[in-house]
Amino acid sequence: MDGPMITGHTGNDGTKDNSLEAAQKSIALGADAFEVDVRRDKDSVLILSHNEWEQNGYVSHPHLSEIFELLRHHPEIRINCDLKEDNLPLEVISLASRFGIGSDRLILTGLITLPYLEKHPEITKMSTVYLNAENILEPVYFQLVRREALQPSHQSFYTRPWKYLLERIPGITPHIGLISEMCLRHKVRGVNVPYQYLKDENIGDLKKKGIPLSVWTVNDENELVRFLSCGVENVTTRKVVMAKAIRKHLLGF
Repeated sequence: MDGPMITGHTGNDGTKDNSLEAAQKSIALGADAFEVDVRRDKDSVLILSHNEWEQNGYVSHPHLSEIFELLRHHPEIRINCDLKEDNLPLEVISLASRFGIGSDRLILTGLITLPYLEKHPEITKMSTVYLNAENILEPVYFQLVRREALQPSHQSFYTRPWKYLLERIPGITPHIGLISEMCLRHKVRGVNVPYQYLKDENIGDLKKKGIPLSVWTVNDENELVRFLSCGVENVTTRKVVMAKAIRKHLLGF
């Protein structure tokens, strides 16, 4: 695609988060991709959920296989599986392959740590990986909090990483080199960053280093104009209709 991809955030355009309806809405609206949050239930079945619940709380949640079955009939759209637990990539890739969803349509973001990538470099050939910035900045963060004797548990960090990161690392400007190095070393597609964390110069610096940028979750009209016109590779939004109209006006498609 010559220009930014628009990904429908789960629950986009008035639908319920992590629902079959949300996926169907993204398809109907002509999004380029849609996002789902992925976890395991007590039986190790991949299900859709952002938050961790007591195991019986997952009973009503759709299975990821239901979403992949929907995609089987819509080859025009891609899926972004935002992983909310560790060690999920190979399971998701394996399930996707059963439904004929290959690396060109399967996007992985979320909890993919640098040690996991070291152990399983093959996932970057079997899917399209945008490495979340918090996974790159994790060692920087823990170095800071150890220095201050304020280290929270890793579990707390991964439950709400940006709450902790923003307290200690207010911007990525000093870490562009590290982000670029890790993306290139691990051969991922690019980096996935919350839009509030990005200055215009960060976007330019990453572009100069050849690192494609995915931003989330952009719902404000002015911010959509900003990101759809600055050369990022993906914009994730709950406002697919608005984003498509802005892209059409700015870029003609």
